[in-house]
Amino acid sequence: MMKLNLGSGGRPLEGYVNVDISANAPKVNHVFDLDRTPWPFESDSVDEIVMSQCLEHLEDHNLAMREIHRVLRIGGLAVISVPHFTWQMAYADPTHKHFFAYPTFFYYTGKGGYFDFKFARCEVKIVFGKRLSLWNYAIEPIANLFPTVYEQSPLRVFPALSLVATLIK
Repeated sequence: MMKLNLGSGGRPLEGYVNVDISANAPKVNHVFDLDRTPWPFESDSVDEIVMSQCLEHLEDHNLAMREIHRVLRIGGLAVISVPHFTWQMAYADPTHKHFFAYPTFFYYTGKGGYFDFKFARCEVKIVFGKRLSLWNYAIEPIANLFPTVYEQSPLRVFPALSLVATLIK
């Protein structure tokens, strides 16, 4: 069973092939640039992919999504975490090249017909930072129940931290 942790950085995962552009990343198993395709993995060879806070840094996130689809086996799972567009650091970090909203990952299921690949299933969760922002405990379930209302209303004054998309090939 092959599992990839793409853009592992300082978050290596046990039992995964940790992939990063930096050879200095802790416990990195495979060093390569995710912007260069094709990736050095066989088609339909990967069971699970984790990509946390990496996709927004790539030049072409659509190409990366195509590669994720290519290397995943049928029924394979990809869990991708990206900053939500309402979070200030989504824009403040000068290395971020893309911004994401709730509907973004549903396009990769064939919505709109923009891509020559499609995932069979997609679920997206809006995640809020909690710590001292106690109101986020109340806002998070509402935002996930009514994501469009959250993103298109004054509720956005309560910024979300990230999106976690779970895609199945």
